[in-house]
Amino acid sequence: MIRKRLIFLFILQIALVLILSGIYLRYSLQNTLEAELGEKLENIAAIVAVQMDPSLVTLLGPGDEETRIYNNLRQTLLGIRTAAKMKRIVVLTPAGGIWLDTEFNTMIGTVYLQGQFNRNEIESVLQGRKASSILFRGNDGRLYKSGYAPLKKGRQVVGIVAVEGGVESLAIVNTMQRRLVQIGIVSLLFSVVLAVFTSHRLTAPLHKLRQSAQKIARGKLDKEIAIKGKDEIAFLAQTMEEMRKAILQRDERQKAMLAGVAHEIRNPLGGIELFAGLLHDELTNPEQKSNAEKILKESKNLKTLVQNFLDFAKPIVARKESCSVRKVWDETEQLLRNEFEKKNIAPDVSGDAMVFVDPQHLKQIFMNLAINALQAISGNGRISVTVSENKKNTVITFSDSGSGISPDIQKNIFEPFFSNKEKGLGLGLAMCKMMVEQNNGTIQLVESNNQGTTLQIQLPLNKS
Repeated sequence: MIRKRLIFLFILQIALVLILSGIYLRYSLQNTLEAELGEKLENIAAIVAVQMDPSLVTLLGPGDEETRIYNNLRQTLLGIRTAAKMKRIVVLTPAGGIWLDTEFNTMIGTVYLQGQFNRNEIESVLQGRKASSILFRGNDGRLYKSGYAPLKKGRQVVGIVAVEGGVESLAIVNTMQRRLVQIGIVSLLFSVVLAVFTSHRLTAPLHKLRQSAQKIARGKLDKEIAIKGKDEIAFLAQTMEEMRKAILQRDERQKAMLAGVAHEIRNPLGGIELFAGLLHDELTNPEQKSNAEKILKESKNLKTLVQNFLDFAKPIVARKESCSVRKVWDETEQLLRNEFEKKNIAPDVSGDAMVFVDPQHLKQIFMNLAINALQAISGNGRISVTVSENKKNTVITFSDSGSGISPDIQKNIFEPFFSNKEKGLGLGLAMCKMMVEQNNGTIQLVESNNQGTTLQIQLPLNKS
């Protein structure tokens, strides 16, 4: 599997290097060709400056376009332009006006617009140096470059020669770059397809392992981890499967032991409860009768605890069906009517939804939550149940106005045998969590403080 990753990374690197190389080659060749073209245009401009008679050029003024001097000088420029295969040659005044131009119908004194964009180059030429412009796009959409040279009369710069040349050589560079980029894109697409295929082959078993690990963490040990092969992932899956079987065997042994101990305790406990009841009925002394009542009460408490042990030890199997949340709650409320009346509490229930769960499990969950809430409320209090739906689940929010749960133990409330009560095994919320998860749901503590506690249950919607 590691080798596949390396192959994928290698192919991806090749594609990236090819694309980056194409971009680098394009700019490298462009800069080289630009520099050579600029030098060529500067030299042609210098040759034109030598061919021009500055004494005659400086005599030209507006309206001299039909004179012999103008036509002779312009013919010289046209001959050089044709021989050098340039786009345009212009002779300028120091202020940027046109004296001579190879283009027709250009009046003397017309402003040379390209010179407005190349002020730095013009200033350099006026100081006696040659210069060239950056690339610019002409009216025909093609790229051009200008070269400038000073027109001197003695040592004095009296004008400027500008030569505009096409950049045909860059078209080859652009074609080459496009080809390289196309090859790079094809290579990259091929790499992406190969990467998706490779990553799917790699991540699919890892995803299964992650799901299996999550199920083991939630205590769901009934499903076998089946990933075959001879690579590292298959070895890891085999190790996890052995771990799952070991945990399952340990849990089964513990539950069997727990059930056995509870069963052995319940038999003599039933005898204690029976004889304590007979003794209570036969005694007439008030003090002795009170002591018998205490024995009877504590034996009943022990009997309840043993039954809780047995319930926790039994495998939980959900028999799911579509049922109404409100209907299940109403049945729970009827069973706990006396407890609610003792606390003078009328639960506030709103909303309803159909869920696909085991209705007996849902009833037991409601009973555990309601009993915990009643025990947490002192005096007058409030219990509310709100049912709503989102895109995937039915959401049941259970709130009370009890004393709340201490922040330092909130993370432990769903653990078996964890309790902050003087009496109790701490199995109520643990049983709730087991039954909710057995029905493909989740339960979590939303908030708890001295104003009360809010728990939220999410269960699957009606399967139909």
